[in-house]
Amino acid sequence: MADENAPWSSRLVSLYPSRKPPEPQLDTAGERGVLRDRILAAGFDALVCFAVIEAPLLWVLDVVSAGQFGESALFWVVAVAGLLPLVSTYAFAFEWQYSRTPGKVWQRLITVSDDGTPCTLFASALRNLARYLDYLGVPPLALGVAIAAFDDEGKRVGDRMAETVVVRSR
Repeated sequence: MADENAPWSSRLVSLYPSRKPPEPQLDTAGERGVLRDRILAAGFDALVCFAVIEAPLLWVLDVVSAGQFGESALFWVVAVAGLLPLVSTYAFAFEWQYSRTPGKVWQRLITVSDDGTPCTLFASALRNLARYLDYLGVPPLALGVAIAAFDDEGKRVGDRMAETVVVRSR
């Protein structure tokens, strides 16, 4: 992480994961603080997806429709429904390549296999496809958070299916 006195742009760039993942602390699996930090990381990643990808696309749709799209009820349906596949694809790509998303870098978390090895293509795909189950409930994510909160290792459905765990990094 960049130091606190660095310009905001340097701190922002430091959130991009490095190729070599940090060492996982497997003994932190199931800590309540890890679940809280996972929620913060997921919120950060959703915000990045919205601001960098979805908002510009929605703006283009509104411009192309001469303002009709932005004023319709369909605008919010597309905005909300479009965010889940974006977040799932974003998380899949980052976890497969780097074992962590920028949000997890920010919270010093890492996604690894149960044995501590980096997340694989298959594991990342499986755990992020299962994210659709986590979003069930009111509010969204209620099911995923509840399952992780009551699991001894803090695993959600996707982690169980993919044999992965999210832990702190050194």
